[in-house]
Amino acid sequence: MLSRVAERIYWLARYLERAEDTSRLILVRHNVILDLPRSVQPDWELLLRVLGAREHFADRPGAASEKNIMSFVFSDRDNPSSIMSSLTNARENMRTSREVLPSETWERVNSLYLSVARRANKGLPRASRHSVLNTIVQSTQQISGMLAGTMNHDASYQFLQMGRYLERADMTTRIIDVASEVLDDPDEDVRPYQNVMWVSALQSLSAYQMYRLSVGNNVRPPDALQFLLRSGEFPRALSHCLLQLEAAVKLLPRGKESLKAVQSVHRKVKRTNCAELEGEALEKFLDSIQVRLQGVHEVIEQTWFTPEQ
Repeated sequence: MLSRVAERIYWLARYLERAEDTSRLILVRHNVILDLPRSVQPDWELLLRVLGAREHFADRPGAASEKNIMSFVFSDRDNPSSIMSSLTNARENMRTSREVLPSETWERVNSLYLSVARRANKGLPRASRHSVLNTIVQSTQQISGMLAGTMNHDASYQFLQMGRYLERADMTTRIIDVASEVLDDPDEDVRPYQNVMWVSALQSLSAYQMYRLSVGNNVRPPDALQFLLRSGEFPRALSHCLLQLEAAVKLLPRGKESLKAVQSVHRKVKRTNCAELEGEALEKFLDSIQVRLQGVHEVIEQTWFTPEQ
C-alpha cells in the first residue's frame, strides 16, 4: 500500500471525526445556555481555548462575541479547526482515495460537505444550532457505519481506525475540559450547577444512558470523569479509544514504536486516580494527554507516511 494513500485515509478519518466532535463541543456550550443561569456560564472564549484557536482568532477583526466565535468555529475556511475546514479536507482526502474506498461513502461525504457549505453563509444562530449540529453528528456517524460495513477490513481500514480513534481520544479530552471549566469556580452559587455541566458533556458524547447503565448512580463529577476516561466499553471513552488504536496498530507492519507510544498514554490514564483530578490538576492532566497523543501522531507519521525521513 502506498504511503500517500495510507496518509489520506488516516486524515480522512481524522477530519470526519474532528467535524463530528467539534459539533459536539459546540453543543456542550449551547446546552449550558439553556441549563445554567447567566451568572455562572463560562464565556464563549472557552471554545477557542479548548480548540487551541485563541491566537488564530485574535488575528481576525471583531470582538470575541458569540456570533463571531460561532462563525469562526463553524464556517471559517481560514480556521483549520472549523467544521467547514474539516469537511473540506475530509472531502479532498476521500476524492483522491476513491479507488480504495466504497463509492457510496464518497457520495455521502460530498453530500454532507455541500450541505454545510450552503449553510456556512447563514451563520449558526441559536434557533437552528441544535438541529444543524445534530445533523452533522448523525451524518458523520452514518459515514463511519458505511465504511465499517462495506469496506475490506485490511490495511486501509486499520489506517482509518487509527485516524478515527486518535482524533476521538483527543477531542474527548477537550469536551471533558469544557465540562470541568465551571468546577474551577469556588463560588458557593456555582456548586448546585456543577452536575449540570457533566450531564451536558455526557449527553453531547451520547454517553448519558450508557453512564447510567454502567455506573447506576445519578451524575456526579468524579463518576462521570471516571467513566469518560477509564471505561473500556463505551466507544467514546478515552481508554476505549486507546484500546482500539492499539488493536489497529498491531495489525500493521512496523508498528512496534507506535504501539509503545499508545501504550504509554494508556498506562498514564490507568495509573491516574480520577478522584484526585479537579480544578488545575484536571486541566494539567488533560493537557498532558493531548501532548502525548500528538506524540503518538508523530510516531505514526514517521513510521508509515514519511519513512524516508
